Amino acid sequence: MSASAGDCETVLSFWTPVDADPRCYGEIILLRLFETHPDVQKLFPKFVALSKEQLQNNPDLQAHGEIVVCKLTEILKAKGEHKAILKALAESHAKQHKIPLLNFQIISEVIVTVAAEKLDGFGSDAKTALKNVLKTIQIDLGACYEELGFKE
Repeated sequence: MSASAGDCETVLSFWTPVDADPRCYGEIILLRLFETHPDVQKLFPKFVALSKEQLQNNPDLQAHGEIVVCKLTEILKAKGEHKAILKALAESHAKQHKIPLLNFQIISEVIVTVAAEKLDGFGSDAKTALKNVLKTIQIDLGACYEELGFKE
């Protein structure tokens, strides 16, 4: 199922705390990502050799997490009109960082889990809407990767 503008609206109706503090939520998301999928940490050169303790309150991790959350918020606010945003994201992640598409699925699962845990009132409708939005992003990002000739 693909996301609609309504799915974006549903998610945005609960997204205010995330939008207000992207650094904090980004840190939570990345810490959870590395905790649940430690193999993914190797894709982040700045963080590859750091322990869980070294990652906590790490300014570089917080800054990267903030970028992740701000980009996702930008995509949500685009309400489905995100092709240009995703094209730029694909260019950097496919060409420069060599991030396989699978990792967008992995971080998407973490984002849904964190949102469900941390956002007041984020119930099943909002969870479904966020999953729809993230799945659409993955599909559209995959198309961008293909256009760039990026092979996994």
